Amino acid sequence: MNIHAKRFKLILEFDGSRYSGWQQQEDAKTIQGNLRKAATALFGGEVDVQGSGRTDAGVHGLRFAAHLEAHTDLSPLAIGQKLNGLLPHDISILDCRRAGPRFHARHHCIGRSYCYQIARRKTALGRDFVWPVAEPLDVARMQEAVSVLIGMHDFTSFTDRQVVKKKSPLVMINQCQVVVSGNLILLRIVGSHFLWKMVRRIVGVLVEVGKGKLGSKDIEQFLQAPVVLQHYTAPAQGLFFEQAFYDQEELETFLRAEELQPALFR
Repeated sequence: MNIHAKRFKLILEFDGSRYSGWQQQEDAKTIQGNLRKAATALFGGEVDVQGSGRTDAGVHGLRFAAHLEAHTDLSPLAIGQKLNGLLPHDISILDCRRAGPRFHARHHCIGRSYCYQIARRKTALGRDFVWPVAEPLDVARMQEAVSVLIGMHDFTSFTDRQVVKKKSPLVMINQCQVVVSGNLILLRIVGSHFLWKMVRRIVGVLVEVGKGKLGSKDIEQFLQAPVVLQHYTAPAQGLFFEQAFYDQEELETFLRAEELQPALFR
């Protein structure tokens, strides 16, 4: 019997500590590479696996969206269960459902959300999921500064120069917030898309704002006149890809209602 190829939308959770990001590479362990390997073993033939975006090495995923295309008559529930049995312990399928034949996890994504965790004390148990900053941070200054980032801006200063040679540095930021949760300072940024290292450099700059070494005016200058901010790049282990959005209503509902919480307690 000839089984037609079917497409499925997947939602993944992963600990990125052992991986060189999402995108498959020949000489490195990646999330996409492991998912493709598991899907090939399950379906025994050609599969297509695409994600909603790339992530840096060491970045984690809370609800990372991807699509899978394969020749199968298995139900979405069975596919999710069987893939989980084949995937490493630090990659998990949270949801699997049928998608339209033209659905594309990256091309149809209209927005993405990231969150970052800064620890205000040394932590033995959460060290792989936070950036511990011992110096006191003025959260009010950080909260004031993030308002400068809202809207469409040129983020050349917040990525590497070779990136902007290949793609536009203009990014629409829908939301950027900083909240305190116990010993954690949490940052969420929601936007149309993100350039390589962009979120981590925003976090690094905001930490300097919290220390009183930079201010809102400096961020305005970074957006108006490109400079090299490589030395402000926050470590990857505190960063989580939070969610991908595929229609305006879904995005607006998230912006209105979703409360920012520590990643490990969701």
